[in-house]
Amino acid sequence: MVQALIVYCSPAGSTRRVAHVMETTLKDLDIPCTTADVGTSGGREAAARAVQDMGKSTCLFVGSPVYANHPVPPISAFLERLPEGTGAAAVPFVTWGGASSGVALYDMGSILSAKGLRLMGAAKVMAVHSLMWRAENPVGEGRPNEADDQKIRELTASVIRKMTDGDHGKGIPLGDLDYQPAEFREELAAASLEKARGHMPQRTVHEDRCTQCGLCVEVCPTEAVELSPFPVFSDRCIFCFNCVKECPEDAIVADMSKSEKMVRSRAERFDERPRTRIFL
Repeated sequence: MVQALIVYCSPAGSTRRVAHVMETTLKDLDIPCTTADVGTSGGREAAARAVQDMGKSTCLFVGSPVYANHPVPPISAFLERLPEGTGAAAVPFVTWGGASSGVALYDMGSILSAKGLRLMGAAKVMAVHSLMWRAENPVGEGRPNEADDQKIRELTASVIRKMTDGDHGKGIPLGDLDYQPAEFREELAAASLEKARGHMPQRTVHEDRCTQCGLCVEVCPTEAVELSPFPVFSDRCIFCFNCVKECPEDAIVADMSKSEKMVRSRAERFDERPRTRIFL
C-alpha cells in the first residue's frame, strides 16, 4: 500500500500551504500521510523518525522556499541525512517569490537521486515574495492562488496514480529540473545565503521596547535567536525576518526598502516563466 511522507520548511507560510494541499489531496485518495515541518524542533525529530520506515511503497514529498536560489538549510540538512537504498519515491517542490526559482529544485533532485530515491514528479509554485510583506503591490501578490492549488492537486494525484498502478519506475529525469536558461544558470547556482549576508537588511533591537516574551525565539525556523537577555542572532540565521514580522512590540526592526527594490529588479531581469509549473 502506498504511503506518503510530507516534509517541508515554511518561514513565510507559502510552502506550508502547498504541503497542506498535498496532504488534503492524499487524504481524499485514502493515502496514509505523515507531515513534518523541519522548521520546528518537533518537526525535525518527527521527520527523522519517519524516514527510517521508508520503503518502495513510500512517496516523500519534500518542500522548501527558494532562498538565494537554493533550498533553505533545514531542508538541505534533512535531505543530506536521508538513508540510502530505501527504494522510496520522491517529489521535491519549491515556492519562489517571483525573483527567480534559482536552482533549488535541481539541488533537491540531485540529492534525492544520489540517495537512490526515484523522482516521480516535482513542482515550482509562485508565491508572494517573503521580503515584501510591507510593500504595496508586492511581487507575487496573491500567490499561491486556487489555480496553483489545482496544479498541486493534479501533481499529487498523478504521482499516486503512477505508484498505485505499479508503475514505480516511471519517474522524471533529473535533467528536467535543470530548466534555467544557460545565460543565467551559472550566476544563479553561484549564489548563497552566506554571500547574501552582507547585503541583507540589518536588524536593530530596541531593548527599551523588548519584553523578553520569547516569541522571536519561537518563530525562528533555524534556532538562530536566543535571549541574552535581549535577542541575539547567530550565523544560522536565514534572513526570513520572522523575528521582525512577529514581534508584538516592534522591538526588532529592519529597513526593507532596498531589498524590495532588489526583488523588483531581479523579477524584471529574469522574468521567469511559467510562474508555476509541475513536472510529471
